Amino acid sequence: MALFSEEMYKLLDLALSELNASHESGRTPQNDLNEAHYLGAWVTTAMKKKRFDSIVLSSLKNWQSKARSLGRNAGLKDQFIYLERCYSQILDSDKKIQAVTRDQFEAFYKTLSAAQWMVTTDTVVVDKMKCHSSGDSSLVACKAQMDTHFNEKGDLIKPISFYIRGDVQEAVKLAFAANVLLHKKTDHKSRVKYHGEYVVYVHNDGEFLPEFPL
Repeated sequence: MALFSEEMYKLLDLALSELNASHESGRTPQNDLNEAHYLGAWVTTAMKKKRFDSIVLSSLKNWQSKARSLGRNAGLKDQFIYLERCYSQILDSDKKIQAVTRDQFEAFYKTLSAAQWMVTTDTVVVDKMKCHSSGDSSLVACKAQMDTHFNEKGDLIKPISFYIRGDVQEAVKLAFAANVLLHKKTDHKSRVKYHGEYVVYVHNDGEFLPEFPL
């Protein structure tokens, strides 16, 4: 079974490599319009020929829609370059998934606290839970999940939800610095009132694109 992160990296790497090859052969001039046309057609062809596992199909469809509606303004090349760079940081040297650890979570919590976030990890999350942060940005992690979703080595073995209120981009940036990827489930409605839900999957490997720093 294909893994989203590895399949996505393969897709991005091939798209950019084949675009560069098209530049070198003279078939595609190096300008925004021609590159946008090339990548839009590349995405459509990849779907038709089923070049990649279906786990990345929704991303391909989204890029196809953007290319058709926005043309040169779809920004596919810049997005592909950025996503490839992000995945290069998260994957190992062989571009394979690697473990997410409790130490990474603790490093993330530490930097959040240093940035004046209220970090709550000692409470079991229940439906319609309230968390009063006195106006500070807030992150809540369920104690029950924190206690049971890591193995003895400290590796994540089940997904953990973060409930976030405040500057989400700051949380995404600090999580990424700790090699932790946040996958958005909801913007602001979740088990914790006024907090969105973001999931960290085992090996940072969900089934859709995570949030990356802007």
